[in-house]
Amino acid sequence: MARFRGPQTAAAGVVALGLFAVGFGTAHGLGDESGTSARSDAAASTSQDAPADEDWYESTLELSDGGRVHVRLVEGTGVQERHRAAGAQEWSSWKTLYKSKEDRCQGVELEEVNGTVSLIADFGLYCSDGEPPQESVAAVGTGDLTKWAVDMTEGFDGWQDVSIRDDGSKVLFINDTDSGLYTLGWDIVDGFGKMSNPRD
Repeated sequence: MARFRGPQTAAAGVVALGLFAVGFGTAHGLGDESGTSARSDAAASTSQDAPADEDWYESTLELSDGGRVHVRLVEGTGVQERHRAAGAQEWSSWKTLYKSKEDRCQGVELEEVNGTVSLIADFGLYCSDGEPPQESVAAVGTGDLTKWAVDMTEGFDGWQDVSIRDDGSKVLFINDTDSGLYTLGWDIVDGFGKMSNPRD
Protein backbone atom coordinates (compact mmCIF):
# COMPACT_ATOMS: atom_id res chain seq x y z
CA MET A 1 0.00 0.00 0.00
CA ALA A 2 1.10 3.53 -0.66
CA ARG A 3 0.13 4.66 2.83
CA PHE A 4 -0.49 2.85 6.11
CA ARG A 5 -4.22 2.96 6.70
CA GLY A 6 -6.55 1.28 9.13
CA PRO A 7 -9.64 -0.51 7.80
CA GLN A 8 -12.58 1.66 6.83
CA THR A 9 -15.81 0.86 8.63
CA ALA A 10 -19.51 1.13 7.92
CA ALA A 11 -19.57 4.14 10.23
CA ALA A 12 -17.44 6.12 7.79
CA GLY A 13 -20.44 7.34 5.81
CA VAL A 14 -22.14 8.45 9.02
CA VAL A 15 -18.99 10.37 10.01
CA ALA A 16 -18.92 12.13 6.64
CA LEU A 17 -22.59 13.10 6.87
CA GLY A 18 -22.11 14.32 10.45
CA LEU A 19 -19.20 16.54 9.43
CA PHE A 20 -21.20 17.99 6.57
CA ALA A 21 -24.08 18.74 8.93
CA VAL A 22 -21.87 20.76 11.27
CA GLY A 23 -20.48 22.92 8.51
CA PHE A 24 -17.56 20.95 7.05
CA GLY A 25 -17.34 19.83 3.46
CA THR A 26 -17.70 16.13 2.80
CA ALA A 27 -14.78 14.01 3.99
CA HIS A 28 -13.42 12.87 0.65
CA GLY A 29 -12.03 9.41 1.46
CA LEU A 30 -14.86 8.59 3.85
CA GLY A 31 -17.84 9.69 1.82
CA ASP A 32 -18.51 11.42 -1.49
CA GLU A 33 -15.40 11.27 -3.70
CA SER A 34 -16.56 14.12 -5.92
CA GLY A 35 -16.37 16.85 -3.24
CA THR A 36 -15.62 20.47 -4.06
CA SER A 37 -11.85 20.28 -3.71
CA ALA A 38 -9.24 19.24 -6.22
CA ARG A 39 -7.35 16.05 -5.45
CA SER A 40 -3.90 14.91 -6.56
CA ASP A 41 -2.44 11.46 -5.94
CA ALA A 42 1.32 11.19 -5.64
CA ALA A 43 1.56 8.56 -8.35
CA ALA A 44 -0.37 10.81 -10.73
CA SER A 45 2.12 13.68 -10.46
CA THR A 46 3.31 14.19 -14.03
CA SER A 47 4.66 17.73 -13.79
CA GLN A 48 7.80 18.11 -15.88
CA ASP A 49 9.19 20.09 -12.93
CA ALA A 50 9.05 16.99 -10.72
CA PRO A 51 11.72 14.28 -10.65
CA ALA A 52 10.18 11.18 -12.25
CA ASP A 53 11.75 8.74 -9.77
CA GLU A 54 10.15 10.47 -6.78
CA ASP A 55 6.46 9.98 -7.66
CA TRP A 56 5.65 8.03 -4.48
CA TYR A 57 7.01 10.81 -2.33
CA GLU A 58 5.50 13.93 -3.85
CA SER A 59 2.27 15.47 -5.06
CA THR A 60 1.29 18.47 -7.16
CA LEU A 61 -2.14 20.05 -6.84
CA GLU A 62 -3.78 22.60 -9.14
CA LEU A 63 -5.65 25.12 -7.01
CA SER A 64 -9.13 26.50 -7.67
CA ASP A 65 -7.64 29.91 -8.61
CA GLY A 66 -5.30 28.33 -11.18
CA GLY A 67 -2.21 28.35 -8.99
CA ARG A 68 -0.28 25.20 -8.09
CA VAL A 69 1.29 23.73 -4.98
CA HIS A 70 3.97 21.01 -5.04
CA VAL A 71 4.96 19.03 -1.93
CA ARG A 72 7.69 16.40 -1.60
CA LEU A 73 9.07 14.17 1.14
CA VAL A 74 12.88 14.34 1.13
CA GLU A 75 14.94 11.56 2.69
CA GLY A 76 16.77 12.83 5.76
CA THR A 77 15.11 16.27 5.51
CA GLY A 78 11.31 16.04 5.85
CA VAL A 79 8.39 17.78 4.14
CA GLN A 80 9.18 20.48 1.57
CA GLU A 81 6.76 22.76 -0.27
CA ARG A 82 6.84 25.17 -3.20
CA HIS A 83 4.04 26.96 -5.04
CA ARG A 84 3.30 29.31 -7.89
CA ALA A 85 0.48 31.75 -8.50
CA ALA A 86 -1.96 31.46 -11.38
CA GLY A 87 -0.25 32.50 -14.62
CA ALA A 88 3.22 32.59 -13.05
CA GLN A 89 6.09 30.80 -14.76
CA GLU A 90 8.40 30.49 -11.75
CA TRP A 91 7.94 28.36 -8.66
CA SER A 92 8.75 29.73 -5.21
CA SER A 93 11.89 28.38 -3.53
CA TRP A 94 11.55 25.08 -1.69
CA LYS A 95 10.64 25.56 1.96
CA THR A 96 10.92 22.86 4.64
CA LEU A 97 7.61 22.68 6.51
CA TYR A 98 8.55 19.81 8.83
CA LYS A 99 11.97 18.28 9.56
CA SER A 100 12.35 14.52 10.01
CA LYS A 101 15.23 12.06 9.86
CA GLU A 102 12.87 9.05 9.77
CA ASP A 103 12.07 7.07 6.63
CA ARG A 104 9.45 8.54 4.33
CA CYS A 105 6.08 6.83 4.08
CA GLN A 106 4.78 6.47 0.56
CA GLY A 107 2.38 9.22 -0.34
CA VAL A 108 1.55 12.87 0.21
CA GLU A 109 -2.09 13.92 0.23
CA LEU A 110 -3.19 17.45 -0.69
CA GLU A 111 -6.69 18.96 -0.69
CA GLU A 112 -7.87 22.53 -1.32
CA VAL A 113 -11.14 24.36 -0.79
CA ASN A 114 -11.54 28.11 -1.30
CA GLY A 115 -7.82 28.84 -0.94
CA THR A 116 -7.20 26.64 2.11
CA VAL A 117 -4.78 23.77 1.40
CA SER A 118 -4.41 20.72 3.65
CA LEU A 119 -1.49 18.30 3.67
CA ILE A 120 -1.07 14.81 5.13
CA ALA A 121 2.29 12.98 5.29
CA ASP A 122 3.91 10.34 7.49
CA PHE A 123 7.41 9.24 8.53
CA GLY A 124 8.72 6.23 10.44
CA LEU A 125 11.25 3.41 10.56
CA TYR A 126 10.58 1.07 7.61
CA CYS A 127 7.45 3.09 6.86
CA SER A 128 8.03 2.87 3.10
CA ASP A 129 7.85 -0.93 3.48
CA GLY A 130 4.44 -0.79 5.13
CA GLU A 131 5.25 -0.36 8.81
CA PRO A 132 3.02 2.12 10.68
CA PRO A 133 4.31 5.69 10.91
CA GLN A 134 5.95 7.15 13.99
CA GLU A 135 5.40 10.78 12.94
CA SER A 136 2.05 11.80 11.42
CA VAL A 137 2.10 15.28 9.91
CA ALA A 138 -0.96 17.47 9.32
CA ALA A 139 -0.47 20.92 7.80
CA VAL A 140 -2.61 23.79 6.51
CA GLY A 141 -1.61 26.62 4.20
CA THR A 142 -3.73 29.67 3.32
CA GLY A 143 -3.50 32.84 1.26
CA ASP A 144 -0.31 33.07 -0.77
CA LEU A 145 0.99 29.85 0.90
CA THR A 146 4.06 31.56 2.36
CA LYS A 147 2.99 30.46 5.85
CA TRP A 148 1.81 27.03 6.94
CA ALA A 149 0.51 25.71 10.28
CA VAL A 150 2.02 22.29 11.04
CA ASP A 151 1.07 19.66 13.63
CA MET A 152 2.88 16.36 14.27
CA THR A 153 1.47 13.44 16.25
CA GLU A 154 3.85 10.72 17.47
CA GLY A 155 3.04 7.00 17.58
CA PHE A 156 -0.15 7.38 15.55
CA ASP A 157 -1.40 5.42 12.53
CA GLY A 158 -1.70 8.54 10.36
CA TRP A 159 -4.60 10.67 9.17
CA GLN A 160 -6.92 8.89 6.75
CA ASP A 161 -8.73 11.90 5.44
CA VAL A 162 -9.50 15.59 5.74
CA SER A 163 -12.66 17.69 5.62
CA ILE A 164 -12.51 21.39 4.79
CA ARG A 165 -15.37 23.81 5.44
CA ASP A 166 -16.74 25.36 2.23
CA ASP A 167 -15.40 28.83 3.13
CA GLY A 168 -11.96 27.39 3.98
CA SER A 169 -12.07 28.65 7.58
CA LYS A 170 -11.92 25.23 9.28
CA VAL A 171 -10.16 21.93 8.55
CA LEU A 172 -10.73 18.59 10.26
CA PHE A 173 -8.20 15.73 9.96
CA ILE A 174 -9.80 12.31 10.48
CA ASN A 175 -8.84 8.74 11.34
CA ASP A 176 -11.84 6.42 11.74
CA THR A 177 -10.63 3.18 13.37
CA ASP A 178 -12.23 0.08 14.85
CA SER A 179 -11.61 1.59 18.30
CA GLY A 180 -13.27 4.88 17.40
CA LEU A 181 -12.85 8.24 15.72
CA TYR A 182 -9.70 10.37 16.04
CA THR A 183 -9.88 13.99 14.89
CA LEU A 184 -7.63 17.04 14.79
CA GLY A 185 -9.13 20.45 14.07
CA TRP A 186 -7.61 23.62 12.64
CA ASP A 187 -9.31 26.99 12.24
CA ILE A 188 -8.18 30.22 10.64
CA VAL A 189 -8.23 32.16 13.95
CA ASP A 190 -6.73 29.74 16.50
CA GLY A 191 -4.77 27.29 14.33
CA PHE A 192 -4.53 23.66 15.45
CA GLY A 193 -6.38 22.42 18.51
CA LYS A 194 -5.83 19.24 20.50
CA MET A 195 -6.35 15.82 18.93
CA SER A 196 -9.48 14.12 20.20
CA ASN A 197 -9.61 10.36 20.48
CA PRO A 198 -12.08 7.66 21.60
CA ARG A 199 -10.47 7.45 25.07
CA ASP A 200 -11.17 11.15 25.87
